[in-house]
Amino acid sequence: MGNKLDILNDYQVAEKKAAELSNVCAKLHDGSRTQHLQSAYDEKLRSVELQRDNLGVILEAIDAAED
Repeated sequence: MGNKLDILNDYQVAEKKAAELSNVCAKLHDGSRTQHLQSAYDEKLRSVELQRDNLGVILEAIDAAED
């Protein structure tokens, strides 16, 4: 496991990637001929959101341990 700054950086990267994927997913859902892309990007978004959430839990645990 990395240090707090590494984990915070990974969290911020995941947060940015989740926002970008969410944007792409919203645009894809507007189209009617992009069903296969919608599924792929929805899965990528769920994966990144899970990674981000897990990193957030780790950061909260580190903060709690520091107090």
